[in-house]
Amino acid sequence: MAILQQSSNGGGPITGWPLTTLAPAGQTFAVCLAVKDSLQIQRPSYDDPSVIETKNFTRFLFGLSDGTMIQTGEMTISLNEKSKLFKTLTSWNGTMPFSGFDTETMVGKGATLNIIHKTSQKGREYADISAIMPVMQGMEAQVPDRARFVIPTGDEAPAPIQNAPIQQPAQPAQQFNPQPVQQAPVQQPVQTATTVSVDQPQPVPAVQQPVQQPQQQTMGTQFTGPQSTNVPF
Repeated sequence: MAILQQSSNGGGPITGWPLTTLAPAGQTFAVCLAVKDSLQIQRPSYDDPSVIETKNFTRFLFGLSDGTMIQTGEMTISLNEKSKLFKTLTSWNGTMPFSGFDTETMVGKGATLNIIHKTSQKGREYADISAIMPVMQGMEAQVPDRARFVIPTGDEAPAPIQNAPIQQPAQPAQQFNPQPVQQAPVQQPVQTATTVSVDQPQPVPAVQQPVQQPQQQTMGTQFTGPQSTNVPF
């Protein structure tokens, strides 16, 4: 079975990096920050736990656009076409790795990651890379700069894993249910008795017509005698 050329930064029983921030799920651009080989790791065989096997593992560490980091799972250093490392490099580079391929050459290379969240048997949530693909042509500028990141060495004090900042969706406005307005009772107008004063007709004084005395008619022309004069003698 062909063995890949191992990178120069391997060592230590810890096969990964102590990451404390949970990378967000989804598809994102990333840059390979480091490769870590863990050699001569003894573990019980998957098929028969009573048998102890000695294997060599490798991992890749990526920096994401939002500043968080994520690492791959353990991959056996092997060129077997069924091995996870072979499939990962083929998907990432678009070509199959050749014998003697140095995984250290992948440091600084951009990638498109598909990240999902899982829960371990102990109930711990973690981020897992389900696919590593090349960056589409014309999107190279979206790959984050490797110099932005500080690779954890494992000497830092352990800290609990924190979730990446998540923007909370805007809370919908509470529906306002106006209470029906109780109308004030309508007061009926007070009916007031109206006194109508009717002027009684005043008695009209009787007009006394002048009584004309009947004139006595005389026969012929009324004679008026001459006025008496004193005649001197």
